[in-house]
Amino acid sequence: MRLFREIFAYALFAAIVGLLSVWPRYALVDAEEAIISLSFSHAGKRVGECRTLSQEELNELPPNMRKPTDCPRERHPVRVELRSGDDLLYKDLLAPSGIWADGKANVYCRIVVPAGIHEIFVGMNDGVIEDGFAFQNQASVDIRPGRNLVIHFDEQSQQFLFQ
Repeated sequence: MRLFREIFAYALFAAIVGLLSVWPRYALVDAEEAIISLSFSHAGKRVGECRTLSQEELNELPPNMRKPTDCPRERHPVRVELRSGDDLLYKDLLAPSGIWADGKANVYCRIVVPAGIHEIFVGMNDGVIEDGFAFQNQASVDIRPGRNLVIHFDEQSQQFLFQ
């Protein structure tokens, strides 16, 4: 009798866990919506150019600090813009990370959009260019309902990729 109660308790527990794994149904977005995710890390250009130190400047430094060039650590902020057609989805000026503002700027945003065909434009500027973008890409993408379009920046090819 005790074995029967244990089997019944385990079966009941398994049935409850199985029921809760499929009900209530959870969806990230509504049935006619999709998600665009923009996610990448990129270091802006250095604020100043490297300069070669003169022999007098090198002699003034301690022996363990004598490097022939002096390069500033600080980097420019990264300006990012994401549009779908004429709609501005995301725009930000991202400060570099790190104590000395010498690290990468990080971006992660998720935007819920209506499913369907979108003319996506993404641009990034990592230097002193005031107008326009140093890196940009645009594409016409058909985002199906419930799907996620991921946009990231590939450091090797130096371009935005849509996946």
